[in-house]
Amino acid sequence: MKNTHILFVQLFVLLVGFRSIAQPNTDVYLMDMRRSSEAIVFENHTNISENAGYDNQPSFWSDSESILYVRNMEGQTDIVRFYFESSSTIRVSKTPGGSEYSPLMMPDGRVSSIRLDTTGLQLLYAYKLNGKNKVLVPDLKIGYHAWINEDEIVAFVLGEPATLQLVNVKSNTAKILSENIGRSLHKIPGTNAFSFVDKSSDNWTIRSMDPVTSEVKVLTDVIKGAEDYCWTPRGEIIMGYESKLYMWQSGSEWKEIADLSVKGIENITRITVSPDGKKLALVGSD
Repeated sequence: MKNTHILFVQLFVLLVGFRSIAQPNTDVYLMDMRRSSEAIVFENHTNISENAGYDNQPSFWSDSESILYVRNMEGQTDIVRFYFESSSTIRVSKTPGGSEYSPLMMPDGRVSSIRLDTTGLQLLYAYKLNGKNKVLVPDLKIGYHAWINEDEIVAFVLGEPATLQLVNVKSNTAKILSENIGRSLHKIPGTNAFSFVDKSSDNWTIRSMDPVTSEVKVLTDVIKGAEDYCWTPRGEIIMGYESKLYMWQSGSEWKEIADLSVKGIENITRITVSPDGKKLALVGSD
């Protein structure tokens, strides 16, 4: 009964997350991230989307000079790219009859993104920056994904139950690794491992897994009430809950590092740190 309930919650969250009509207004905020001798300081908070509707799921480009996110445009969500130096936004996708979600830079410089068509078809696609696209994984209904090398992703795959799978996009093969997981999947900086949220019990935990050996390690409990997190280049984890940011590093407990309510930012969800560790982006509302 517990597993059935967990599956229902996961599928409900996924469905709501992929239909902007059911979403409250959310925006993407960008800020500088500076380390002092005593703390991490967040400065120059900017709402880079400033747009009514569902703007969400930011991810940095590898050069730390731009960021991808999905933006509510003309009644659907499309991929856009925001450049820091010029403060300009370009549209990457414009798909008739379909909306994109969770865009990520691929190792080869393209963009991978989940597309949900108005027909209900939901697949992972690869996009060139001119908007041309093709199906990347044809046989799996993927909700969320993360690249771990040039050929493989880890993916939250919908089903009964929803599963964590290791997918080779070149050979179109997949291996089930776990069940009852969260949506936040990440490669761990400086390692071959990745991390995920295990929801198989009431006490949700962030775990690491070696994709070759399938060895799993428990890293830490999540901040109660939250599930989205990211890694810093130094190997720390940052989570957001309500208006606050928290940090964890191996051998320590969670520590509050910022309260963004003073900047009018509430209801923090998706969060990411740039590869150079100098910027943080998150989704919130004011």
